[in-house]
Amino acid sequence: MNAKQLVQTILIFKIFRVYSLSEVPSKKFGLSGHVDWRVSNKREKVKEMMQFAWRGYAENAWGFNELNSELGVPHNESVFGNHHIGLTIIDSLDTLYMMGLQEEYERGRKWVAENFTLDYIDAHLSVYELTIRIVGGLLSMYALTGDDLYMMQSEYALRKLLPAFNSTVHIPWARINPSSGSAAPHSWTPESLLGEIGNLNMEFFYTSEITGHRKYRPLVHHVRDKLDMLSKPRDMYADYVHPRTAIWGPLKMSLEPAGGGGLYECMLKSWLRSNKLDNQAHDLYVKAIQQVINSMVGLSFGGMTYIGELSNFHLIRRMKHSTCFAGGLFALGSSAFHNNSRLEAKHLQLGKDLALTCRESYRRSATGLGPESFQFDSVSREDATSRESDSKAYRLKPEVVESYFILWRLTHDQKYRDWGWEVVESLEKYCRTKFGFSGLQNVYDPNGARDGVQGSHFLGETLKFLYLLFSKDSLLPLDKWVFNTAAHPFPVRYVNKLFRGNQLKPYVHFSI
Repeated sequence: MNAKQLVQTILIFKIFRVYSLSEVPSKKFGLSGHVDWRVSNKREKVKEMMQFAWRGYAENAWGFNELNSELGVPHNESVFGNHHIGLTIIDSLDTLYMMGLQEEYERGRKWVAENFTLDYIDAHLSVYELTIRIVGGLLSMYALTGDDLYMMQSEYALRKLLPAFNSTVHIPWARINPSSGSAAPHSWTPESLLGEIGNLNMEFFYTSEITGHRKYRPLVHHVRDKLDMLSKPRDMYADYVHPRTAIWGPLKMSLEPAGGGGLYECMLKSWLRSNKLDNQAHDLYVKAIQQVINSMVGLSFGGMTYIGELSNFHLIRRMKHSTCFAGGLFALGSSAFHNNSRLEAKHLQLGKDLALTCRESYRRSATGLGPESFQFDSVSREDATSRESDSKAYRLKPEVVESYFILWRLTHDQKYRDWGWEVVESLEKYCRTKFGFSGLQNVYDPNGARDGVQGSHFLGETLKFLYLLFSKDSLLPLDKWVFNTAAHPFPVRYVNKLFRGNQLKPYVHFSI
């Protein structure tokens, strides 16, 4: 081999090595999608994180709702307190199943079969959380496995919620006592939150579909009808509405999941899961989301797109971490405008812009993780950072990586996987503890304190979306599965062979 051939060989080797350790553009080889020689390792890393988080919970808080990962004891200040509902178990089942963690999954199923009950809980619990996490988690497992245990347990849990709908104005109460059946408002406000009462459609609809018991679906359909018919201030949905009078509460509007965002998300997803036949849900989403764009979407002086909050129709230029699900919402919702290519492209681009803004809230912290809330247009500090009035904490929440996942599936733009991997690295560096994973008290202090809480949402949502981000599109494809607010997958009616539903009539009203 002469010198020229040797140089050529070395160059070829270097090029091959660079491509083998980095993302290879698909156009380079005329392939669809991207080739990433490391993607399987990234997926396996997320799986290892799930195993570690689950083991910490199973060994130190089994049967309780959540884990204190700093102390290795149960965390009893979760949404369900110290009641043995097994929130982390039920929230995690579909993640374990999807990842092929058979031993862990079988232990969780056994607990559901032998120990899950709400009969002896003499306390008022959130109807919303019981629906999206408990009922939703069990329903998704029935869809994935066809195991009748999950159908029976999900219907049992859902029936415990029915007294909350005993309202003459069709606005459900916020809390229910599973033992006595008494309903109550929140402890801190007499109103119900719009997102919490408007985000129950998928669970009640699907329960009617798989059981053939039609009485569940009208309950939430009446709620939808009532909200649709109410006179709205400036044609906008407020975040609060009273369950006795159906009168709007304080004139606060937001895209937070518990506020208006939860209702809009549920309407979009109800339409998608109906195989795009639920026209009422489609129309409600389209009209409402346009008002959001007109009144709440802004562009900062620094050129960043954000969704603010309205207080008495005054725009507050602040976003919360929970609102970062909007990147995925707008991207997924672009299909609602399939008859108008300009609007479809506009909504997809808005989703991309919001995901970029939320990524900046992560990038501009010292830990690479984003705060609970952040603001814009400050002359003294950068956009997408917290002020003194904001929470600088990170609570292991999923909304940012949820948007990355959806945008990756819709665009296959490599940056979303890159951004997701940055989150994985930060979680490992700053949130991993002896017993599991913990939130942070201040994302701007790399040496700051942790909060010690491994919420069930970390296993059921954050790690699930990260795993899917590094998986093939054939794993829970978006045209066959729709994720509820707690990231539990529901099958699209009749398109998905795992739908398993009884033949119910099309979307019409039934008497209760």
